[in-house]
Amino acid sequence: MIVDDERVRAGLAALAEALAGSGHLRSPRWRAALLAVRRHVFVPRFWRDEEPGAFPARWRMIDNATADHDEWLAAVYSDHSLPIELLGVPARDGRGMHPLVTSSTTMPSLVVAMLEALDVDDDATAAGAGVSVLEIGTATGYNAALLCERLGDHQVTTIEISPELAALARVRLAEHGYHPHVVAGDGADGVPDRAPFDRIIATCGLDHIPPAWLAQTRPGGRILLNLLGPFHRYALLLLNAHEDGHAVGWFLDQSGGFMPRRADPTRAADYTVPITRPDGPATTTATTLDPTRLYRGGDWGLLVQAQSPDLISRQVYLTDPDSADPETEPPLGTELATRDGRSWAQVHHDPGPGATHTVTQAGPRQLWDEIEELHRRWTAAGRPDRDRWTVSVDPAGAATLRLDGRPVPAGSPRERTAAAIGTGGA
Repeated sequence: MIVDDERVRAGLAALAEALAGSGHLRSPRWRAALLAVRRHVFVPRFWRDEEPGAFPARWRMIDNATADHDEWLAAVYSDHSLPIELLGVPARDGRGMHPLVTSSTTMPSLVVAMLEALDVDDDATAAGAGVSVLEIGTATGYNAALLCERLGDHQVTTIEISPELAALARVRLAEHGYHPHVVAGDGADGVPDRAPFDRIIATCGLDHIPPAWLAQTRPGGRILLNLLGPFHRYALLLLNAHEDGHAVGWFLDQSGGFMPRRADPTRAADYTVPITRPDGPATTTATTLDPTRLYRGGDWGLLVQAQSPDLISRQVYLTDPDSADPETEPPLGTELATRDGRSWAQVHHDPGPGATHTVTQAGPRQLWDEIEELHRRWTAAGRPDRDRWTVSVDPAGAATLRLDGRPVPAGSPRERTAAAIGTGGA
């Protein structure tokens, strides 16, 4: 079905106005790029979950070629993330395949907020010769198209784990007149034969900073990525690369989450958390610290996961749901473990007598005691939000989180010099 150009222009103008009004779109040059790139070219179809929460999920494809045309066009020019790729995995009940989303197009407000933070002005480089960008996670190619429009396609390299998506993006970019360097491969490896880059931007979630990105970023360059952690908290981290291979940066106020990075294009991200309880005796105590605050309540859970990179976590039923009273929701708890399986802890969500939560721990490390100690230090520091934290990363990718403990790169409004709350991986 032919797309009405007037409706496209109206959709682009309305989207630009909405993003400017929300404060996400600030630069006239990024606004011009947004108005120049026809998003529908990159999202000719998407999937919609017809019954959220149902298992298996009920997905419907919405595209330009059917009676769904109006629904499709309205969604493409709205500020929504749209699933574009599903990968089937066996359903838990053994009946057929259960599709999982493996790729989506990022909501435009998050796209432009990240591009604004990337700072790609020509005078940002020492030579003033333009900014070269590596994008991790091509997906539809829309973000790469905006970069091409702003910088010129010779400055843009983009890598996608799915060969099929990479090929489709290459075709759609060419249809729009853009010819960046499109690579099919694992984004964690970067693209060494095109390095060094002035900017690296990742549109997938990671639990660490890949060393290859540090090695492939020119000193003075920037890396922008989404960090995920064991408590399902996420944050955008902006790093400035230094001459010695280190990087220092801070968390952005803008929030945004992405699906986890995949290393295998044939498999969906594995969301299961295998926890093995160590052999040996366990101790049972009580705590007044509510474990559900790890998943909510400001930036507390983000701080814990940033300080505890070796932990894995999951929420569990404390009784068998099949044997429990069908009218009563089984009690929940949080289970923690070290990745090596040597230490383990479990905390009940529902409080008992005295508003305390039951804690069981085993192994050489008392994991819940460590979290309580971090909470005490965080409380003593005034319960700081993420805008008071800085992150430094060494060339091997090991990260250290500080509270007011190390000034971030010169010129940042977040420069401070007070004592650190502690160190650990981010």
